Amino acid sequence: MSAAGLGALVLALIHLGPAKGPVPSLLTSASLVIGYAALGNELWSMMWEGIREMSSVILLLLVVPAIGWVLREEHYIEALVGSAKQLFNTSKRFYAGLMFMTQFVAYFLLFGSIPMLFQFVQVLLGDKKGEDWEYFKGTALLRGFGVSTIWVISIPSVVFIIESTGASLGFTLIQGFFIAVLGVGLSLLFLLIHEKRSGIDYTTGILAELEEKMAASDSSRHQSLAKEFIILFLTLFGPILVINSIVDWGLLLTISMWVPVWSLSYYCLKKKSRPFVSKTRTYLQSGLLQKSQELGIMLSAGMLITIVHESGGGTWAINMIVTISETTFLHILWILPFLVIFLGFVGLGPLTVMVLVGGILEGAGLPYPPELIVLSLTLGSAITVFLSPLILPLIVLSQSNGLSMWKNGLRFNLGYSISFYVLVQIYMMIMLAIW
Repeated sequence: MSAAGLGALVLALIHLGPAKGPVPSLLTSASLVIGYAALGNELWSMMWEGIREMSSVILLLLVVPAIGWVLREEHYIEALVGSAKQLFNTSKRFYAGLMFMTQFVAYFLLFGSIPMLFQFVQVLLGDKKGEDWEYFKGTALLRGFGVSTIWVISIPSVVFIIESTGASLGFTLIQGFFIAVLGVGLSLLFLLIHEKRSGIDYTTGILAELEEKMAASDSSRHQSLAKEFIILFLTLFGPILVINSIVDWGLLLTISMWVPVWSLSYYCLKKKSRPFVSKTRTYLQSGLLQKSQELGIMLSAGMLITIVHESGGGTWAINMIVTISETTFLHILWILPFLVIFLGFVGLGPLTVMVLVGGILEGAGLPYPPELIVLSLTLGSAITVFLSPLILPLIVLSQSNGLSMWKNGLRFNLGYSISFYVLVQIYMMIMLAIW
């Protein structure tokens, strides 16, 4: 496995080149420099071991696309909106519904939920143009995906940090969903303020578009597909919790083992075995090549984490954070999100950041409940999604709606991000007081 990993890393670096693969190149170089300086002759044995460090994460990354295949087979998103059309009779309800829908679709498509839902909303509200309408659509999708990085366990960064800290899966998910609900409520407050300042009537425009484009004749079809989507979500999510509570495989491996079974079962029950075979063949022939950057990042990050641990760098980093906390008024749980945000603003995606930070924190024995450490780190991940112009969610949104990344990010979401940070910190301090 180590030989295969080293071979894959070398091939990934050659395929990507310096321009497309700066992150894996940087991580590999850092591993070599730190390892040579701190470990000397032990460097190569640590690299040989470290190349296997992220094997479970790599397996998850390779099988997760099969979830998205299922969601694209039918018009599930249109069905969800059509079947709940009567509930979306105000702009606030439509906005909240869009945020929740983004989180549930993220279970299937990860950050791909943003362009998919944006295309759907653009068809539905395509006649509503201008910066105020783009604020409505863009913030609902970006904030919806951002808060999903706190609790959606099919997102690799979330599942990795849960497993690396040893946090309780059930409590972490319940806590994360509660925080996501608070995030939706806070976003509605910001929408209300924006609506009053701009003087635009979102409700009238939304109702007119829903009446025109959601035909009543399709209601039975919408109801059927909406029920099917709920079943798909429950059968994807439920068995993972059950298997994880019974078998000691680890959450990463449990998800990786269940996803192919779930996806294949869907295609068999729908009698679509040929499309499944075709998608699998296409993925193996060309889709895997598109995973080169992620593969290179995970392999090189695994080496760096192992070398940092063996050189004592991880202990030094933890001690430095503890010292800062003890010598200032700053609480450790206040500091951790900014560590994630900083790395996100230098171009590292949420998964890379969680792998590096989680790998260093693993076994550190911080004197706080692991569930709150997970929340602190995923809070940083969510804020990075809201603001950073260097990671995919914001890039994808800007490509979709044509606005600048500065406008979609800092201008639209800075105030919301600060408020969300304060809200979550208040929750964590309350939980610490009663834990």
